[in-house]
Amino acid sequence: MPEAMETVGLLLLFTAFGAEGSTCPFPSPRCYKESTQSDEDFYCEWEDPDRSQNAVYTLYIQSPSSAGSPYPADFQTGNKQCVQVPLESVLTTVQSDIWVQKQTENMTCISSNTSVILNHLVKYSAPNIQKNVRSAGIFTLSWPGPKDNKGAFHEIRWKDLYGSWQNFRTKDKEDKADWDSTTLHLENHLVYQVQVRRRAIGYNLWSDWSRIVGVPVEIQMPVVHWKEEKTKRMRRVVLNWDAPPPEASCGGVTYNLTLRLPCETKTKTTKKTSYNMNVTNSEARVSIIAINNVSESASREITIPHVQHLKNCRTDSGTLPQKKRFCLEWYKLLDGETRPIHVNTASNATVESIKKDMEKFARYYYFVHVKKSKQQWHTKIMCPIYSSEGAPVASPQNVTVNVTHDSALLLWRPIPVQDQHGFLLHYAIWVLRQDGETDYHEVPEHQTSFHLRNLTTGSSYTVYIAGRTKVGEGPKATANFLIPTSFAAPSNVLSKVILSVGGVVLVLSVFFSIALRRLKRKILPMVPSPVITATASEGLHHQNLSAATEEVHEVILLYRDDLDKQNKASMEQSTILQDCQLSVYEEEDEEDEGDDHFASSFPNPNYRGQMLRLSEPLVADKGQRENNCEASTPSYKHGSVL
Repeated sequence: MPEAMETVGLLLLFTAFGAEGSTCPFPSPRCYKESTQSDEDFYCEWEDPDRSQNAVYTLYIQSPSSAGSPYPADFQTGNKQCVQVPLESVLTTVQSDIWVQKQTENMTCISSNTSVILNHLVKYSAPNIQKNVRSAGIFTLSWPGPKDNKGAFHEIRWKDLYGSWQNFRTKDKEDKADWDSTTLHLENHLVYQVQVRRRAIGYNLWSDWSRIVGVPVEIQMPVVHWKEEKTKRMRRVVLNWDAPPPEASCGGVTYNLTLRLPCETKTKTTKKTSYNMNVTNSEARVSIIAINNVSESASREITIPHVQHLKNCRTDSGTLPQKKRFCLEWYKLLDGETRPIHVNTASNATVESIKKDMEKFARYYYFVHVKKSKQQWHTKIMCPIYSSEGAPVASPQNVTVNVTHDSALLLWRPIPVQDQHGFLLHYAIWVLRQDGETDYHEVPEHQTSFHLRNLTTGSSYTVYIAGRTKVGEGPKATANFLIPTSFAAPSNVLSKVILSVGGVVLVLSVFFSIALRRLKRKILPMVPSPVITATASEGLHHQNLSAATEEVHEVILLYRDDLDKQNKASMEQSTILQDCQLSVYEEEDEEDEGDDHFASSFPNPNYRGQMLRLSEPLVADKGQRENNCEASTPSYKHGSVL
C-alpha cells in the first residue's frame, strides 16, 4: 500500500510539472550504444528546430528500481543536443522513460516521453566506404566492419545521375570479417552514386546512411605528349597529357609519375595534366598512371632518348670531377651503336675500374653525371670507350667506281662498328696504275667517297681500300676499272638520241597525213552540182509543158585512135547535135588524169563532166533541119517513164 501511494505521488508530480510547462516542438531523444559489447556507454541525441543560443537542455532517464521506487538520472548538456551517458549511471535491463527538458529565459518545455530498454538499443555507426573498384561492368565497394566484429546486415542503394534509387539488402546472416564489401553490376558508360547502411544482428536500429560515393566510369591510360628544350648543361622536358572525359574524372583524378633517371628513381603525384622535368644527356623513362575513385589506368611509358652517340671522343676519359657528387653510367653498345635496356651505374667507380669488366675490342659508352647540392643532375662527360683496341677485322663494304673521261669516283660503305675493334683513324687508299706506279691517299674516318683525278685515257687501274686504327690496318677491299679511249658524255648521247627520235616522228607524221588525205578522197569523193544555163531555164518557163516531148540522142564512145577514121562522121554528128541545140560537156576526174583512152559521155550515171542543155524554142521556118531532128529523136507519150 505505501508503494502504491508513492507511485501515485510521482505521477501527480509529473502531471503538475507538465501543467506548468509546455510541450517542446521536437520528439523524444534517441539513446543507443554503437556496439553489442556489454561495457559500451550510451549516446543520446535529439533534434530541436529552434536552435536558440540561450537554451539549456537536460536529459532525464527514469527507471524502476528493485526496491519499487524510480531510479532517476538527469544529465545537463548546456546548449548541446547530445550527451554521452555512462553505463553505470542507468539501468539497462529494465524499461526506462526518457525525455528532454528545454529551458530558456521566458519558458520551460519538455519533449514527448518514450519508454525503452536501453540494453536493446544498438545502432552501428554509418559505414565508411574506403575502397571502390570498377572493372568490366562490375563495381565492388568495401568498408571496415563494426567494432564488435560480429557481422551485420546491410542495405545498399544506388542510382545513376538522372535515375532514382534502387535498393537491396544482404542475407539474414553474414560472416564475421574485418572488412565488409558488396558487388554491383553497373552499365559501363554511366556514372552512379552509392550509399550503404547497416544493422547489428539481433537488433532493430539501422545506422545512418554512409556518405554518397560517386562511381565514375573506368579511367583509361592517358595520352601523353612531350617536347624537349635543350639548355647549356641539361635538357628540359615538358610533359603534357590529355584530360579524361567528365564521366571518368568526376570525383577527381590523380596522376602518379615514376621518373627513372640514370642515377636515381623518383615518384611524383599531381592532379595537373602537365609536368616539367630536367634530364641528363642519357636516356630517361617516365611512367604515368591515372587514378580516379574506382579504377587505375594502365601505365603509360614514355622514353626520352639519349642524345646522339659520339663516334669518337677527344676528352680525357680518365679525368673525373673532384669535390662534386657524380654518377658513372656505362653500357656495351649492341651492334656497336644501340643502347641496351639494362645499363650499369655506380657512384664510387672510376673509368679505369670499369674497364676491367669490359670485353676486348667491344665498344662501350659511358656518361659522367654531376650534381651539386640541391640541384639537378647534368652530364659532364659522354664518350665511347674500349678496354683495349685492335685492328679492324673487316674491309669497307660494297666498293663501286663511277668512271668519267679522265677521273673516277670511289664509293664504299663504312666498316661496321662491331668489326672496327677500335677507333678508326682514317681509310687508307692505294691506286695501282698500269705502268706499276702506286699512289697512296688517306681519307677521314667519317668519309665514304674519294675522287681520283687526272687519270690516263685507255689505262686500267686497281684500287685497294682498308680501315686503320692505332693498332694497324684491316683487310683490304679491291676494285678494278678502265678509262676508255673514247668517252661520250652521257649528256651528248642523250641529246643525239632525242634529236633522232624527234626526226623519225616528224617524218612519220607527214607521211601518214598525206596517206590519210588520199584515202579520204577515194572513199568520200566530191559530187558536183549540175549546172543549168539561164537560157535553158527561161525556155522551161515559156514552153508548153503539156506539148513537150522527151528527146533521146544516141552517143557513141570512140577511142582516140579511131578519131581520124571517124572524123567525118563525127563532124556530121556534131552538126546534127548543133542543130538540135544539144551540147555535151566533158570533165576529167582528178583521180583519172592518167587514163587517156576513155572520154566521158552522156548518159553517165555519175553525171560527172556532163551537162545537158535544153534547146531553145524551135522556129517553124527551119524546115528540113526540124524534120531531120524529128526523124532522129524518138518521142515518148506523156506519162511514159524512161
